[in-house]
Amino acid sequence: MLKVIIAGYDKMLAALINGAQDNGHIVVGVIRIDRVRYNPLTLFLKDIFAPSKDFSYIKSKNLKEIKTNSVNSKKFRDFIKKSGADLILVGSWSEKFSIETIETPKYGVINCHPSLLPNHRGANPYFWQIYSGDNKAGVTFHFMNEKLDAGEILMQGSFDITLNMTGGSLKTKTCKVAEIMVGQLLGDLEEDNIIPVKQDESKAVYDRWEEDLRFVDLKKEPPLVIHNKIRGLRPFLYPIINYNNRNYKIGHSELILETNPKFETIKQGKFLIIKYENCTLKLTLI
Repeated sequence: MLKVIIAGYDKMLAALINGAQDNGHIVVGVIRIDRVRYNPLTLFLKDIFAPSKDFSYIKSKNLKEIKTNSVNSKKFRDFIKKSGADLILVGSWSEKFSIETIETPKYGVINCHPSLLPNHRGANPYFWQIYSGDNKAGVTFHFMNEKLDAGEILMQGSFDITLNMTGGSLKTKTCKVAEIMVGQLLGDLEEDNIIPVKQDESKAVYDRWEEDLRFVDLKKEPPLVIHNKIRGLRPFLYPIINYNNRNYKIGHSELILETNPKFETIKQGKFLIIKYENCTLKLTLI
């Protein structure tokens, strides 16, 4: 039975909490991303009048919230020591952990990254895995070190990316897989059954966001690339197209495989239907 601190937000935060508790481990403290994003007064008012899902979830589980504005603060490291935490589990975070913080708990800091590292390091792998046309998505638990998403791998799990899966549905699936995996991870750590594996740096891919990725070029981009971009962005952002000199936001994309060779665009109400040689792309416009 390990004592765990969990840092994160949204569905991954909940997944790590559930996975640890359901397998008999003790969550001694939680730090939510709100503590980093807002100053204390703003957060105090927000928690009263517009509480986040993370705040409500932590309260519903009756967990101890660590009230510090950084994982690199002395206050946070003092909590690690006082609570006797064996490790910190991270599920989505916006700060780089300092070496001093990483070395404080017995097992260090373990990140849950939503891709098959060393591929798709960096932010929002949900989008990048779909946009890149990957057939497989996954979860990687790895030790944190001084480099971004580059620490030794402890455990990985993978699953298929389906043709019409969105960034949002991929995130939901990924968090469910992580929740199942975390129990085995903690059990194996406790029993010393894990051999950390170094990442192959020659295969490392860092994804970097560019603003024009939101824009879809119907004339230049192939249908599968268009479809992957749109579904990867949703529901995080609205992709944008220009049709007949007017910009539209795209709410949904559906790719239908066909055999009739033709190319034309048809606007029907809120839909833009694009017929290619071997498929039809149906876009919902906003």
